[in-house]
Amino acid sequence: MNVLIGKKQIMLAALVVMLGLAVFVNWYYTNSSTELFPEGAANADNSSDGSDSSARFASAEEEDEYFADMKLKRTASQSAAIEELNAVLASSDSAAEDVRRVSDEIAALTAAAKAEGDIESLVCAQLGGNCVAVIGDNSVDVIVSPSTLSGSSVLVISDIINSVVGNSYENVRISAALS
Repeated sequence: MNVLIGKKQIMLAALVVMLGLAVFVNWYYTNSSTELFPEGAANADNSSDGSDSSARFASAEEEDEYFADMKLKRTASQSAAIEELNAVLASSDSAAEDVRRVSDEIAALTAAAKAEGDIESLVCAQLGGNCVAVIGDNSVDVIVSPSTLSGSSVLVISDIINSVVGNSYENVRISAALS
């Protein structure tokens, strides 16, 4: 009886060692090729001389200017799209089906603009720093300050996106702005 228990324990120990080795090999090869953070964002606060700042802005004013420029470009493109759609609505030769389709597109653009504003407000309120959200056809892109991006902030931003737009978008990308 003791011999049978000894063989089972040896077999169990060998399986545990093999499993541990497999986990280590998997971690080693996947850890070296993928990164969660853009280059320089993980050690943005740990840099002692500030010279290694490929993902950092030179000044806070440049960062503010970048995000303001992004928001202005987004707003201008949305306004241009809505003006074009309103021009189609204003034309007298539009069919009822075209009017309904254009009205739906205007409503979708307006809802996307509201959702972008909501995401930006919530991210800035919870994490601080600047943020720009852009909602496309099937994607949500959120660009934040490099100093804001960390593992926990990615989870917070993902939670905010899901609470604002739900699961209606397949591609969600969260990235740090590069100078």
